[in-house]
Amino acid sequence: MKRALLFLLLLLSACQQRNEPVDLQALAGKARGGDNSAMSKLVELLAVDANGVNDQVYIIVTELGEKAIPALLKEVASADKSQREHVIAALGSLKAVAAIAPISHILGDQSLGRRYVAAWALGEIAEPAGIPALLSALNDDEAEVRKYATRALIKLNQSAVEPLIAYLAIAPQQGGAGAIRALGDIADPQALNPLLAQVNGANREEVFLALGKLKDPRAEGALLKGLTDSNWKIRMNAAMALGPVGSKAAVAPLQKTLEDDVHVVREWSARSLEVITGQHLKYRNEKGEYVTPYSVYH
Repeated sequence: MKRALLFLLLLLSACQQRNEPVDLQALAGKARGGDNSAMSKLVELLAVDANGVNDQVYIIVTELGEKAIPALLKEVASADKSQREHVIAALGSLKAVAAIAPISHILGDQSLGRRYVAAWALGEIAEPAGIPALLSALNDDEAEVRKYATRALIKLNQSAVEPLIAYLAIAPQQGGAGAIRALGDIADPQALNPLLAQVNGANREEVFLALGKLKDPRAEGALLKGLTDSNWKIRMNAAMALGPVGSKAAVAPLQKTLEDDVHVVREWSARSLEVITGQHLKYRNEKGEYVTPYSVYH
């Protein structure tokens, strides 16, 4: 494979010196017609950064569809970082179920950089088989990996709810934060009690934000307690969440936080009061001026 890649690189260089572009479309035509050698050459060219060749080939390969999957799978663990990333991205775009296991392995290999591409690809494939690797990635050392793993789990939607709930019960703080964010965005009612069990935990800020996204009136009691928290972010998230879930019982507490020391808490209190009461309210902004919120809640 290395010799073939070296040959292709030399060929590409020679063509560039003669100002002759590589005929990628001709190669694509052969691959489309079933020429496995042409398909393999296209996949090998995913390693060529010069003049954006790999980006052009990526478009061709994904357009070729399922025919490209076998050749791509052979290079999913390529030692060439650029080729590996393009191959994984292509397999994700093609929703290649057969790629879940090797991509999951790449995602878990912390010796590799830019593994967030693997998390993204598993989200695109969107099959439950990718969930275990994505859950593990929620506690990854790299922030981008954690972010894309969370997004991928959200994309998996309902199929990720029960695994996320089970993971949350044993998760470390960092991983638990991602699980809470995912459960909040998926907004399945099953997540209510597991989230309520976390309101006094290390990820309290995330919990209150997630409870608001669930829009479940049964969370009102916990949210009202959050309005008196010493952490202003929790007070803000609780005030924000009470808009869609609050009853008349939330009016008096929100009127108190309408005079909170922190202006964003006051602002969200005004928004939520407007949703609950139907009355337009003003709050004291950062400059001490009484103004209406810049937009209504949701």
